[in-house]
Amino acid sequence: MTKVSVVMNCYNGAAYVRSAIESVYAQSFQDWEIIFWDNASTDQTAAIAKSFDSRIRYFCSAENVPLGHARRLAMAECRGEWIGFLDSDDLWYPDKLEKQLSAIAQCPDDTVLCYAGVREQLMDGTLIREALPRSSSGDIFAQQLVQFDINMVTPLLRRASLETFKLTFDDRIQASEEYNLFMRLLAKGPACIVNECLGIWNIRAGSLTDQSIARWATERRLTLEMVREENPGIDRHNAEAFAAAEQRACYYDARYQMAEGKGKAARASLSASNKNGLIYRLLYLLTFSPFAWRLAHSDIVRRRISKFLFKAR
Repeated sequence: MTKVSVVMNCYNGAAYVRSAIESVYAQSFQDWEIIFWDNASTDQTAAIAKSFDSRIRYFCSAENVPLGHARRLAMAECRGEWIGFLDSDDLWYPDKLEKQLSAIAQCPDDTVLCYAGVREQLMDGTLIREALPRSSSGDIFAQQLVQFDINMVTPLLRRASLETFKLTFDDRIQASEEYNLFMRLLAKGPACIVNECLGIWNIRAGSLTDQSIARWATERRLTLEMVREENPGIDRHNAEAFAAAEQRACYYDARYQMAEGKGKAARASLSASNKNGLIYRLLYLLTFSPFAWRLAHSDIVRRRISKFLFKAR
């Protein structure tokens, strides 16, 4: 059995995809396959992917579909013991797989997921921050429910765990696919954490749309409901964490309402959480100044101050 299947979804990524693929070929650990899912690209993506050897298994969608749906289709083709992900404009460090698999070997056999830190940078290479995991190896479900910090560049998912618990990306989730799947998986077993950066997440300025923000609150609540249904009693054992996650959904409501110019509605969404911590009180006050709200939520400012915000309680 192949050790690692690398899911690479791509739509019109010809400008970047060769570098992403080459970062997998440069791995010090070489027992892998790439499941390349071309999401109906119209540029030279197909030609670039097919220019490599047979370790890339190329698939092309008949039509462009949401990312979570494309990932689900690609995962169904995976043959590896572990499944990783690499978007067409991101990169892996050469020792990424070697270090994670070495760490996994020291973790319990029921470990369901492994992830590491990432270098977050703009497309021109300008460093935003180096984001390291806040958790240590073990049961991290409650911590991640409060403050989800798992990137999409470094995770490895145990394929047997996904199959045993019948977990995959849910087509209803289109703005927070990884949060939904990873939280449902973490409810089933421990995680392995590598506390160093093992990949590069290239961030395109302004890529976040109001449409995706509009879905965050609904999808957060749907994920919590799915976790409850799949794990009866888990909310009673993690009551504080579930309450914090519900508060975050209210903040997401406010985030979208502010984007729509509805400050009063945003304050109503934050009113309950307003009494439950300094950060929510500050956010409530920011709703009175749309300029200050937008500044605090700009990509670079938000990421650079994020280590001080929403810390696990």
